[in-house]
Parts: sequence; structure tokens; C-alpha cells
Amino acid sequence: MRRRVCEFEVFQSIEEAYFLPRISAGFPSIEAFISQAHAILQSRKSRSGNSLELHARQIFIEEGLRSLQDFQHRPRIENGKIPDFLFPSKTAYEDADFPATRLRMLAAKTTCKDRWRQVLNEADRIPVKHLLTLQEGVSEGQFREMKEAGVQLVVPTGLHDSFPENVRPNLVSFEEFIGDIRLILL
Repeated sequence: MRRRVCEFEVFQSIEEAYFLPRISAGFPSIEAFISQAHAILQSRKSRSGNSLELHARQIFIEEGLRSLQDFQHRPRIENGKIPDFLFPSKTAYEDADFPATRLRMLAAKTTCKDRWRQVLNEADRIPVKHLLTLQEGVSEGQFREMKEAGVQLVVPTGLHDSFPENVRPNLVSFEEFIGDIRLILL
């Protein structure tokens, strides 16, 4: 979480240096203003999603997981599907003799809202889809729907208190997820 805060502060300073002169110069029309505002918002959304993936990838590496051996970031698998992370590897995933119980996938989405449904189709061999999110809480109904669909929420420990009390025991921390990955690699 601290990494993302720091990175966002750097992003904001670059964003201000790049966009503020354009904004200060004014706009010839409302449409030009809306177009610029839209570009800024899209830039922020794109950065946020990519940021979560890249921070997770770096944490995996710092935790001793080896890229392409213990995990793969954005591999292309069946029918052109591209999960954010596949564990232990695309090779293991595509090996019909490799036990599906030792495969994991992790999607990284800053918010899950209705986007969590996208995760359901990302890796056919893996029945439980892990979803890393920074969203602060979901309703009990939405959580139940996710769980019934086979989605396991992975949430940084510092955000657990933002979830309903009876949902919290069902959340997996990012640290616990990494521990699970270590176990399947044995």
C-alpha cells in the first residue's frame, strides 16, 4: 500500500508538469476541455491498474519467486486468454498431467465492483480464481455471489476492516496468498 501511495505522488507531479501548462493555456471550446479532462482521467485509470500488477510482480520477485519458473505475468493461454498472473507457469498450466490442484491464477483489479466477473473466464483449468483488489469493502451479497462463482478475494491486511465483519474471515491477505504459492511450489 505504501508503494502505491509513493508511486501515485510521483505520478501526480509528472501529471501536473505535463497537463498543467495545457490547462493553464485555456480551451477554445467545452469539447476541447472535456477531451482533455477525459485524457487525464483515462491516464489515471490506466496507471492505477497497471501499477497494481507491477507492484504485485515486484513483490513476488522480492519474496523469492522466480519469473517464468514460479509465476508468469500476463501469459497467453487457451483461446488467447491472458490472466494477470499464473502460478507456477504457463508450461505447467498447459501440461494436462500437471495437477490442477497445484495451479493458481491471480487477477489484479484495484476495484472489483462488476469487473470481478471478468476473472471467471481467465483460466479454465483453475476452479478457484484469486482476485487481488484494493477496493475497500464489498456488500455481503456481492461477496456471497463472488464466493459461489469461485472467486477468492485477496486483500491487503490493512483493508480487511473495511469489509463486513462476517466477510473478513473469508478474505486472504496478500501475504497468505504468497504463502499458498510457496506451498504449491514444493
